[in-house]
Amino acid sequence: MTFHELKVDRKEFRPLFLGHKTFELRFNDRDYQLGDKLILKETLWSGEEMKAGKGPLEYTGWIVEAIVTNILRGPIWGLASGWVILSIQIESRTYLREEP
Repeated sequence: MTFHELKVDRKEFRPLFLGHKTFELRFNDRDYQLGDKLILKETLWSGEEMKAGKGPLEYTGWIVEAIVTNILRGPIWGLASGWVILSIQIESRTYLREEP
C-alpha cells in the first residue's frame, strides 16, 4: 500500500467530505494501485484561481483519508490515456487546525 497526499479544490471537496462523491479523477502520474491510501486535502484556492494569481497553495485544514477500492484506467469509454478514475472508500474525516 502506498500513501498519496493529494490536493482537492474546494468545490470538489465538500461532496467528497459528505460521502456523496465516491471517486477521484486523476492523471495517473503516481501508478495508483488497489488498496492505496489517499490523503485528500482541501485547498483554499482552486487550481484556476492560483493560476490567475489569487493566492498561493494553501490548505483549509480539512482532510479526508480514503482507500482505493477500484481503478478504471484510460483509454476506455471517453477516459483519456494516462488518466484514471479511482473508486474510494472513506476511512476518516479530519480537521487539522493550526495553532496561532
